Amino acid sequence: MKLKNILIASMIMGASAMTSSAFAANIGDTEQAVLVSNNAGGFQTVVGNTFTAGQTSDVFNDRFTFTLNGNYNAAGTLSSTFLSTNPIQDLVINGFSLVKYDPVTQAVISTYAGTNVLGSGAGTEDYWKFSANGLSAGSYYLSVNGLVQGAGGGSYSSNVNLAMAPVPEAETYAMMIAGLGLLGVVARRRKAAKQA
Repeated sequence: MKLKNILIASMIMGASAMTSSAFAANIGDTEQAVLVSNNAGGFQTVVGNTFTAGQTSDVFNDRFTFTLNGNYNAAGTLSSTFLSTNPIQDLVINGFSLVKYDPVTQAVISTYAGTNVLGSGAGTEDYWKFSANGLSAGSYYLSVNGLVQGAGGGSYSSNVNLAMAPVPEAETYAMMIAGLGLLGVVARRRKAAKQA
């Protein structure tokens, strides 16, 4: 009886070990994004990844890291084309975002999520975009995650532009202070008129 239970347990464990290889692998890369000057005080980067036929049904989560040394506004796009060639090349993109993080603890400080413009699913093109204003100095990464759907793999590319955030002119602050001063004078006169 005891031997029978041991054999059954061994068969179950063996079967589960064999089926675990049939599940999708979780693949992904973390790479340093190269920021190229646009000669206007900002930067641009183009990143992407290509997956082979051997990675079909695998889940990916790619990160492209970079550091900002000032205040910037950002806008980015990501596209993945469906190719009905033989074999089919298709990715299902599930997320595209810009993340500010602490490089020491890896803690996420803020996330700027992208939106899927064309819809999603197998057999469709993916087109995502995001915008983020008022980015401060710090460490960031672009996050792209999805599924390799096509039997022939697939690929995506992303283009991100970083522009210097506008700094208010001194005249703007002077007008704001003058306006607040005028509001104070009006409030004081109303208070004095009510007391009289």
